[in-house]
Amino acid sequence: MSLARDLPPGVLVNAACPGWVRTRMGGDEAPRAVEEGARGIVELALLPNDGPRGGFFRDEKEIRW
Repeated sequence: MSLARDLPPGVLVNAACPGWVRTRMGGDEAPRAVEEGARGIVELALLPNDGPRGGFFRDEKEIRW
């Protein structure tokens, strides 16, 4: 992610995949509750300033692009 490289230290840019979540878009058949989908996103929002940058995460684990 070039944005992650271009911003100053302490500004973290990452991407998160919440999975297939029961929302209007995901529909009633989706296997994940909104809380489950949001968990990893909240985790990324609370990273310390020296946390990972430019990563792609699902279920609080980094996955390869």
